[in-house]
Amino acid sequence: ENENVTVGKACFLISNVTTGPEALQRIISTLANKNDEIQNFIDTLNHTLKGVQENSSNILSELDEEFDSLYSILDEVKESMINCIKQEQARKSQELQSQISQCNNALENSEELLEFATRSLDIKEPEEFSKAARQIKDRYVTMASAFRLSLKPKVSDNMTHLMVDFSQERQMLQTLKFLPVPKAPEIDPVECLVADNSVTVAWRMLEEDNKIDHFILEHRKTNFDGLPRVKDERCWEIIDNIKGTEYTLSGLKFDSKYMNFRVRACNKAVAGEYSDPVTLETKALNFNLDNSSSHLNLKVEDTCVEWDPTGGKGQESKMKGKENKEFLIHFEAVPSDIFLFIYMTFTFYLLP
Repeated sequence: ENENVTVGKACFLISNVTTGPEALQRIISTLANKNDEIQNFIDTLNHTLKGVQENSSNILSELDEEFDSLYSILDEVKESMINCIKQEQARKSQELQSQISQCNNALENSEELLEFATRSLDIKEPEEFSKAARQIKDRYVTMASAFRLSLKPKVSDNMTHLMVDFSQERQMLQTLKFLPVPKAPEIDPVECLVADNSVTVAWRMLEEDNKIDHFILEHRKTNFDGLPRVKDERCWEIIDNIKGTEYTLSGLKFDSKYMNFRVRACNKAVAGEYSDPVTLETKALNFNLDNSSSHLNLKVEDTCVEWDPTGGKGQESKMKGKENKEFLIHFEAVPSDIFLFIYMTFTFYLLP
């Protein structure tokens, strides 16, 4: 709308221009202002483009770090599970190998005794047969442990107790998404107040969000009206962890014509978009007190006057009809009529 008004004004001036220099000067002024606005907007766009590139690079780096962390955790869990499987495999293999070894020994002894007993049946001499029979009996007794061997495997080949199902975890990974970001607040210029070296800034959320944890208010001084300028500007000053939707900056020194303000909402994880910036006019009367022309008992600084009863090169100084007392007067930025009244009364009262 403002652009339409400006363009319409320029067209009106051009269409009504005569040979007078005033009309031409108005056109020049309008075009110069518009050129300044466009240049400022171009600077803002370039600054935003640079920010997009830098922030995207930072976000990509953070994303890589997060996924690398996930990969690292998965590798650790995988290695732990592999070790469990290998340990179980080694345990069962050792048990089975031990049983196989015992059974092989028993089988070997049994086969030797069986072969000896079979040959003994062919012995014809009674005495030799009796001797062989006693040997077979003795060896048979010593093989009693072989008959006590369990012919049931101590372990099975079942390994299903170490199987995994990551379907639930896979679904969780598939639901990974970016963090929810709060909407941008809106600063209400009507509710903002500039007075007494203080600025009260008020804002509101266009949509209710119960997950907002706090707000961040940023401000900076400027001598330009309208949108904040990228070039030749001071840095934004930040006030963090504001719990409400209003904040008062006090004790300011209004040494610029305007101040820019913007605010953003934050949840527990991230900060949202900035609000549209608002520019507030900061009217003030700036002055310095003159130390060279002051009373001898006055200690004068730029914005502060202090009564010093020991001053004046040892002279006894008295306020007419009053005892000497130390006092301190601070001058704030006030309207000119009030300031002149205070200054005149103060000067008249202290003259010797």
